[in-house]
Amino acid sequence: MSVSRTGALQESYKYYTISIDGFDGRLLRGQVYHSSLDHGLQFRSLSEMAFILEGMFERLHYPMKSVDQRNFHKKYLPGKSRDISDSQDVEEKKTEGSLGEFRLHVKYRFHATWQGDIKNLKDGKIFPFLSFLELMEYFNRTLGGDGGEAPFGLGKKMCEVIVRNYEDFAMSGDVSHPAVDKRMDFCNEFDLREEIGYMLNPLPVGAEEEKLIVPRTVTVSAGNFGPATFVVRILFRRNATWQGTICWKEKRCQVSFRSFLEMLLLMQDAALCSEAWDEEPEGTAAVLA
Repeated sequence: MSVSRTGALQESYKYYTISIDGFDGRLLRGQVYHSSLDHGLQFRSLSEMAFILEGMFERLHYPMKSVDQRNFHKKYLPGKSRDISDSQDVEEKKTEGSLGEFRLHVKYRFHATWQGDIKNLKDGKIFPFLSFLELMEYFNRTLGGDGGEAPFGLGKKMCEVIVRNYEDFAMSGDVSHPAVDKRMDFCNEFDLREEIGYMLNPLPVGAEEEKLIVPRTVTVSAGNFGPATFVVRILFRRNATWQGTICWKEKRCQVSFRSFLEMLLLMQDAALCSEAWDEEPEGTAAVLA
């Protein structure tokens, strides 16, 4: 990549072309193209697209991040890190996405999330966004996804998220609470956002919170073995995103997150670590869900 003597970034380097090929089951698939690359980088989920772009931002030093990304204690992520080169699949020749092409310009990375605009290259319409969460909503609406976060929910203070399957950055599992009989399944990041929101959003006016059914005891593995289990609390909703805490149960480690994007990347960190789980658990611990 070339940078002028003044250190200014080429104007074309500030933009990314997002080519979307699939959205089946709301799993975002496509390629990222950039002027500094002679090929496209394929992604198979929204999380993988975010990771690719975060890596590009760091390499180009644009946009500069205002805060460092938080992670679980380094000892829980031994020797494993991701790099853009980890993406095995590349698109040597630029192809137009069957579902759409977008020009993405992330101008800032304040509050551990993204601010910028995205242009639909088919109709020329530009959508400004204040967070990664708003960018998610844009993709969901534009690509014809169902759902969307409801303004009201069950009014809980916390929820448990279990990632039961993980492959190529794609996570699936369920969201639950000990006072809610039904577990809410999620198969992608859009489902995850909606199910957490439904669990933690305030009750409708006049509605009464359900009585505690029976606190269930969940056995989780001690020593990093088995599905990744998280307890999520949303404390604030500022800067068009979420702020709260996420506790990785198996490691008994809690981190505060400043955005939905940061929470998602924290879960990806834990899931990446779990890919390397090859030791038998030393023991188990019963944890109240």
